[in-house]
Amino acid sequence: KIIAKDWENAFWEIPNTKSNHKERTEHPAQFPIALAERCVLACSNENDWVFDPYAGVGTSLVAAIKQGRKAVGAEKEDCYVNIAKERIQSFYSGHLPYRPLGKPIYRPSGKTKISRIPEQWKDEEGVY
Repeated sequence: KIIAKDWENAFWEIPNTKSNHKERTEHPAQFPIALAERCVLACSNENDWVFDPYAGVGTSLVAAIKQGRKAVGAEKEDCYVNIAKERIQSFYSGHLPYRPLGKPIYRPSGKTKISRIPEQWKDEEGVY
């Protein structure tokens, strides 16, 4: 249902994994599980194999497993392989922090610190 709605809207709203995103790891180019899930659901069926030749920290592998697929990946960096293993084990144990597919994006109210324009951006007249 979520994927069908996204298709109708022709727009995917998925936050990146920077800053305080609950899925964030030390990988500099990590993407969210919700993005990989959409690709897994679009390109495979339950019990199919999903192969990621650049597995990184295992995001696509977790997405595949989460959606009832079998997953295998390749990664040359040992530190990322270790993180991927930990993430997969955490998923199986129910302790992996991830943002559920289809969760609405947080919209700041305009009164929170994150949504205010910094004072130092004002010009001499106090205008932004």
